[in-house]
Amino acid sequence: MNIDDNNDDPIEIELTEEPAGEEPVVVVEKTEEEPENKDPVDNSLETLKEQLERERQARAEAERRANEAAQSAYQAQAEAQDSNLHLVTNAIETVNQTQSILKANYRDAMSAGDYDTAAEIQSEMSANAAKLLQLEQGKQALEAAPRQEAPRPYTADPVEALASQLSPRSADWVRRHPEYATDPRLYNKMLAAHNLAVADGIDPDTDSYFSSIEDTLRIRSRDEYEDATSSAAKPLQRRSAPPAAPVSRSGTGTGTRPNRVTLTAEEREMASMMGMTPEEYGRNKLALKKEGRMN
Repeated sequence: MNIDDNNDDPIEIELTEEPAGEEPVVVVEKTEEEPENKDPVDNSLETLKEQLERERQARAEAERRANEAAQSAYQAQAEAQDSNLHLVTNAIETVNQTQSILKANYRDAMSAGDYDTAAEIQSEMSANAAKLLQLEQGKQALEAAPRQEAPRPYTADPVEALASQLSPRSADWVRRHPEYATDPRLYNKMLAAHNLAVADGIDPDTDSYFSSIEDTLRIRSRDEYEDATSSAAKPLQRRSAPPAAPVSRSGTGTGTRPNRVTLTAEEREMASMMGMTPEEYGRNKLALKKEGRMN
């Protein structure tokens, strides 16, 4: 029997008793469901989630800007130290060259017996020697000065870096499965699952899309199984259910229907996620009711 799982209307499944050795006959009937208004709590949670996302992005942007400022300050300080050291080194070389010239002139003046000139040259040589000493000390101080440690380059969280490029719903999925953003092998698998879903004509960011992705990646956590059980236990909201006609040789078409169970669209989707048909899910739900584990 073909059942359109994309229909949001609930369905009723009636299991009828059959003679031993025969499979029970299953009849699926559509029923009307009272339209539901969106839960105000859901609206508040969605608003809060959007606010937290904006705050997270603002913090990330502030951290990035602060890191850029620290990098600029470090670069400027390092360049200033290097520039000062370079200037002092050049000055030392200039003084040394001047001193060599003064020595040669002093030697020539002494050879020529020009003692007055030799005395003047000797005075300049003494001044240059004092200047050279200061420069050498300055150079040693610059070289010994502690250098500021370079700040670490800003690296965005790979999970958030990927999530920031996605739609809100896809970003939430990535945050719940961070290993698919940090592990290159799993990341490629995720891309392949996305391509398969799109190739099958499934619109991204829909329930069917994420179900297809998780089925392809074989993701099925314990929490999701618990959610499935919780969804199956939720009370039904129905406006009316038309009486069903007799469905089998043993059906009477009247009286109570102990084997009738109604599946909502949510329960049908959960059955699909668990790899079950609506009939199989209905049998399990009916068994829980008979055991007193579900109202």
